[in-house]
Amino acid sequence: MISRKKVKFVVFEILQFAALSVPTIIVAERFASIVVKKDSTGDLKSYQLILACSVAYVACVSLIIWVPMKVLMFKKRILFNVKKWQPALLMHLIFTTLPCFGFIIAGSQVQHGSATAHNFSDLPVSLVIMCLILVNITENLRKWQLVGKIDGMCGDAALASNGPVLTNIEHISTVAVRPDRTQENQTAAGVTGNEFASSVVPRISSRSQDQLQSSSHSTNVEDSTLEHKIPASLKVLAVKDYRAEIFVSGIINWLDTVELVRVAGLNCVITTGWVYPIYIFSYLSLLRIVLHSTNPFLPSLAIMLQDFPFFFVRVGLIGVMGFVTPVLYPLKNIIVVITFIYFNYVTKCKCFNQVQRF
Repeated sequence: MISRKKVKFVVFEILQFAALSVPTIIVAERFASIVVKKDSTGDLKSYQLILACSVAYVACVSLIIWVPMKVLMFKKRILFNVKKWQPALLMHLIFTTLPCFGFIIAGSQVQHGSATAHNFSDLPVSLVIMCLILVNITENLRKWQLVGKIDGMCGDAALASNGPVLTNIEHISTVAVRPDRTQENQTAAGVTGNEFASSVVPRISSRSQDQLQSSSHSTNVEDSTLEHKIPASLKVLAVKDYRAEIFVSGIINWLDTVELVRVAGLNCVITTGWVYPIYIFSYLSLLRIVLHSTNPFLPSLAIMLQDFPFFFVRVGLIGVMGFVTPVLYPLKNIIVVITFIYFNYVTKCKCFNQVQRF
């Protein structure tokens, strides 16, 4: 009988192959239909040629790139142990998302100057990003079983993206022995500089350890208090599973990019030059999906590739074309940028550093 692990592997690979091939063919078909509508003769040869080229492109990428990459990852296990970036997502970004965005830009420029513009509708554009999110979710779910329960503390540690998470702290009893005054005076004469430094370090570490223990103890007390406050009838709702959070975080993280791409599909924007910065910066923001969630450079790249350029693009769109995008999104972008710079860099300056030193 086939094991569940092999069934999960086969299902994930089928979903990833569909996410690699289906968006390219659908977007190319929509581009071909726009070209046919633009042509006054209505010749179907160009439609068939574009569609045939897209199918041939998908077949070549699958045989030359996708299959050898999967063999290196799972059969030869050369790229399987890569921890800081995800090869499967990089492959989908280059060979699926990039040509799809190219078809969309080309379709908008083919209609430049025409009275009636035909957009790509919401389905092909959303399908491209949704398939990329699907690949990201399947890659994150590979190391988790799909049946049974998992440890909540383990899930919290894996969900963190800014560094290691302290999940379990055991109480360590420290005994501070205060030496006699006369014994201190006798030993002080024979202490060298290295011995003095080595004697100071345990005192500092023990003090920081005591502070850590006290803070962890107060946190545990608060958690236990909150746990006791939950009524028995509502405990069925007080649940948390990391596997469900993978889907939620995988979709919510890209809503900002989806909204900006939606603006490019409006009739007043699709035939203008604003399509170029919108899709270029949207594609650059998607590049950070290649990094693993525990990569320490991920928060900085999210600011530099998404929130910072998106703010200027949205402000320019609002200034030129009116409120084609809600004001909430540029406010979100600038708030995220300011708070990131303030809490990570400004608070480290001497004038803002109010931490007491003992």
